[in-house]
Amino acid sequence: MPTSPHGTPDRGLKPFILAIHREALDTAAAKGLTGTLAQVAALQDTASLASARAGRPVTEEEVMRLLLRERRARNIHEAAGTAPVTPIRKPAAAPSRFHLGRWRSVAMGMARSASAGPAGKARL
Repeated sequence: MPTSPHGTPDRGLKPFILAIHREALDTAAAKGLTGTLAQVAALQDTASLASARAGRPVTEEEVMRLLLRERRARNIHEAAGTAPVTPIRKPAAAPSRFHLGRWRSVAMGMARSASAGPAGKARL
């Protein structure tokens, strides 16, 4: 079974790889492996078993690309059913005293201009 130019396995291998990877994760957990070590072991097992089925070497990179593509597709489908969440923008660093002073002066200027009448004079 030839591979595509993008480095992902044929469509016939896709469901097989996804199923084998789930099983490999369960096997790694049963062996007591956790975290990144479990993920790497599952990835290696999946690539090895997929190579036997495909009759050619299937690299770990091909398996990882397929898994990431599936994860992105699943996230897109899940996000389509919910309202979009806008990220909260935070300043990169705390504002300096100079900027705080400017913000206060701008705010005070806005307060003064709001209390000014049509002629521009402050009402008392």
